[in-house]
Amino acid sequence: MSQITQADVSTPYYSLVFELDPAVIEALALEMDIAREAIGAPVRVEPTENEVANAALRLMRLLDRPAAAPVLKAQLVREMHFWLMTGRHGPAIRNLGMAEGTAHRVARAVAIIRSDYARPLRIEHLAEAAGMSPSTFHQHFRSVTTLSPLQFQKQLRLIEARRMMLSDGASASNAAYAVGYESVPQFTREYGRMFGASPVRDIKIAQARVYASA
Repeated sequence: MSQITQADVSTPYYSLVFELDPAVIEALALEMDIAREAIGAPVRVEPTENEVANAALRLMRLLDRPAAAPVLKAQLVREMHFWLMTGRHGPAIRNLGMAEGTAHRVARAVAIIRSDYARPLRIEHLAEAAGMSPSTFHQHFRSVTTLSPLQFQKQLRLIEARRMMLSDGASASNAAYAVGYESVPQFTREYGRMFGASPVRDIKIAQARVYASA
């Protein structure tokens, strides 16, 4: 979970969502002669490596050069994949390009949780989608995401509830029920543990920051 702590009109905050392409990963792995390997350290939020940041900056600058985008975008996207594959999380990212690699199989389960996070979690269904036994699935899911499936779902629910309250003006109780909670007190407790404040107080603080920077 990340949070923007400083941004205003003169120094705006920019972010880039970069979707990994398993086909590109697989092609690069073949060129680099990389065989299937253990996932290694799980992917987590860390400072961006210089090579990745430089490639990302050049990719974003294409927004100001639309005529250059058709020529340069594909090679910059490929370069981004290369630096990510050779960086600190390389083994986990390279594994995504393996059709039956562990990370690729866990990604199937992650997609199911993301698309249906408000419903009760069915571990057997997720394990089947990943082609694993429930116990093996638990182990590999945590190795890839650093979280258990239940913790992962909980984070998705809380992040979406926060978005609903902040962007859509939903009340805490309506947001809680909308993302799958059956108990508002439980939602409030878990929200406080994740965001450091109750839903009402957290949203007031977030809104005050927005108004202060306007």
